[in-house]
Amino acid sequence: PIMEQAYGPEHPHVATILHNLGTAWGKLGDSKQAIGYFERALPIYEQVYSPEHPHVATSLHNLGLAWNQLGDSKQAIRYLEQALPIKEKFYGPEHPDVAASLNNLGLAWNQLGDSKQAICYYERALAIDQKAYGPEHPTVARSLNNLGTAWGKLGDPKQAIGYFERALPIYEQVYGPEHPLVAMILSNLRTACNKLGKP
Repeated sequence: PIMEQAYGPEHPHVATILHNLGTAWGKLGDSKQAIGYFERALPIYEQVYSPEHPHVATSLHNLGLAWNQLGDSKQAIRYLEQALPIKEKFYGPEHPDVAASLNNLGLAWNQLGDSKQAICYYERALAIDQKAYGPEHPTVARSLNNLGTAWGKLGDPKQAIGYFERALPIYEQVYGPEHPLVAMILSNLRTACNKLGKP
């Protein structure tokens, strides 16, 4: 209220505070609260800057993440697909922020049960991440794990194993063998091996 009184309700400082409050609520696990703040910030950013400004893309992206956290993947995809072309235009098609949107679109499609569509997004994200960070970065390992998960859901454990086996040494090297991400990859690998009938 103080900022709204000082600057007026349509000021970009107010939008930034609303956006930050949305981010904070999201980190606390309250996606409904987060959505409320992001939805209040979005029209201010659109009015003050333009509908194709990176602040608008960030708000759309975060709305997509929050809806996905709530389990509404269709709504998540709607927002993430609006954010993607803005990011591509502003940053270029091979920027890590673009890869983040592609990865999150993959997650939403995978949760909807369309693993083929998810794989398309994950593969694009992986290519960008490898180029931006190199092949041994944890972001690359995340993309590899996501691809493994999608291939597993698609019923191809052999493909899944290949991606998990590429992700595992990256996480082990970066975080050490006792890290929860390493345990997650090992669990995913075990599940895929069991499906293949391998011990």
